[in-house]
Amino acid sequence: MPTIEERVQELADKDEIRELTARYCLAVAEGDADELVALFCPDGTFVTGDRQYSGLAGLRELYGGLAAGVPPKPFIQNHVIEVDGDTATGRCGAEIRMVRKGEAYTVAGHYADVYRRLDGRWRFLSRNFMTYHAVPLSQGWA
Repeated sequence: MPTIEERVQELADKDEIRELTARYCLAVAEGDADELVALFCPDGTFVTGDRQYSGLAGLRELYGGLAAGVPPKPFIQNHVIEVDGDTATGRCGAEIRMVRKGEAYTVAGHYADVYRRLDGRWRFLSRNFMTYHAVPLSQGWA
């Protein structure tokens, strides 16, 4: 049975990780590539479909173009986190509103994340986005 101190630490860790994903969403919506890259470990990765972006240079390549045009607007829900010392795993659902070639799109999927506590702060070690649908808003997903 965990001690009260261990339980409080686990709750604090989960709260900080949830806040990490919220900061991620806000930075995407604001097109803030510097903030996004800072949320990852130096050896962090982002995977979506068959594309993988690794390390700070790869992440900067991924997020660097967000400030041009209308950045996506992601929303996170149903976050489940398992903490194990200075590492953790999590899954959360995502709905994303975005514009592609002048057309509004709706995207849904989930993130499978691995987190690491680095220099006293939780950061993403990896994010893997799995898409359920990505369709024009006018078409709908059904």
